[in-house]
Amino acid sequence: MIRLFFVFCLLLSSLHPPADALAQTRKDTLVVCLGKAKPKSLDPAVSNSRQVLTLYHNWGDTLLYRDPVTGKIIPGLAESYRILSNGDMELTLRKGVKFHNGEPFNGAAVKFSLNLLKKPDSRVSQYLSNIKDIALLDDQKIRIEVAKPIPTLSELIANVLFIYPPGYYRKAGKKGFGRHPVGTGPYRLVSNRDFEEMDFERNLEYFGGPKKMAQIPKLKVRIIQETILQMEALISGKVDLIRSGCVNPEQVPFLKQADRVKIESADTLRVYFLVMDAQGRSGPNPFMKKKVRQAVNHAVNREKIARNAFNGYAHFCGSVVSPLHFGYEENVTRYSYDPVKARKLLAEAGYPEGFEVDYYAINNESAAEIILEDLDAVGIRAKPIWMIGKWDQFYKKFINGEIPLAFMTWGSYSIFDGSALLNHFFMVDSPACYGTTPEINRLLKEAVISGEPEVRKKLLSKAQKRISDEAFWASICAVEVICAMQKDLLFQPAADEIDRYFMATWP
Repeated sequence: MIRLFFVFCLLLSSLHPPADALAQTRKDTLVVCLGKAKPKSLDPAVSNSRQVLTLYHNWGDTLLYRDPVTGKIIPGLAESYRILSNGDMELTLRKGVKFHNGEPFNGAAVKFSLNLLKKPDSRVSQYLSNIKDIALLDDQKIRIEVAKPIPTLSELIANVLFIYPPGYYRKAGKKGFGRHPVGTGPYRLVSNRDFEEMDFERNLEYFGGPKKMAQIPKLKVRIIQETILQMEALISGKVDLIRSGCVNPEQVPFLKQADRVKIESADTLRVYFLVMDAQGRSGPNPFMKKKVRQAVNHAVNREKIARNAFNGYAHFCGSVVSPLHFGYEENVTRYSYDPVKARKLLAEAGYPEGFEVDYYAINNESAAEIILEDLDAVGIRAKPIWMIGKWDQFYKKFINGEIPLAFMTWGSYSIFDGSALLNHFFMVDSPACYGTTPEINRLLKEAVISGEPEVRKKLLSKAQKRISDEAFWASICAVEVICAMQKDLLFQPAADEIDRYFMATWP
């Protein structure tokens, strides 16, 4: 932190660009720093990183679309849709839409896409498991058939039912498509230089729809691995925008000192938390005892984390889900910061001298370090394994059950329903589950099939209360998404953490 301050001061003293230099802003181009981690594929079914998901929604489309201003789900590639009494959805598709390679968009492409996304190796297969098939009713109409009613069906279709061109995908294969994807979206990929520099241009044949034509003709995406170099690039005008979610809150005070930089933020679904291996998937460990998990909850100073590591862009919400999730329950068991009680619980659990454990951290190093210090203070000697910027590697180990303790984050695939997090982490058959009970599993299963919003709220509420009672996680905070950009760029981050670069404009 101190090192960053002095380095940044040097940047500010030497890199205040003259007004005439920044006046040469490329009015036909938007240069975005996507982050520090280089993706291995641009296919969102292969990589579930937020940067890849964000890019998809710029070069691709979905049948339905979330309006970032109203939050409502509206037709996208579909012209209209309706939910039938049995839970199926019928959609009328737009006519004349083409993929970037000229291939026609139609019901066959939707059917191909669903089959592809439901394969076991797809990162979104579990979200679509209750969709049985796509029935092609005629040239323009399809029916999405479900095994049972899905309360979040419209959100799933808007966020994770990605649409692929069958002909091109078969020819390019998974690897080829991941390197040079083809969609129907407002931007089309022109070049990809080893995933470090990707150039897009406006799709001149775009059908429009709710996204409309891209406002800025060219989109250049860059990976910059060092935080300080990201900041330098923004201040000097080499970069116009640092992707929402890539700006560490600790950077904000420094960035605000730069003449031509502004900060925008928005509340999001994203939550940060500690996952403890209560099931012993990584091998026998202390977290299999409830008192140890309770001790961890009492050991963590959440207020300090929100204040120091997140610079106030965070708040403790008690439950494992965010207040923006449907079904959020505020009245759950809360664990006060109480190191004395934490040590007492550890002793009662049979660990009076504490214990050692591997500790994986995937995001916000400052918050991870505060947690490390808090755990050490009560006798839990956590050995840090830093995987900052290596989400795909970490997540593979996580779902394989190899991690005893992890500080991580989840954005719920931008699905504003508690089930998008709860089902993923607390249902027995999910590979991401490290702790649950038969009761929690039953409550979540009942919420999946219930078509009554108030009934679902009660079920999700009970599940959250039981999760907190069992202390399966140490919930840390819900956060705002922060975006840094050139002061004259007109752009707003969204609550779903999907940057819509096609909406950005220069004055």
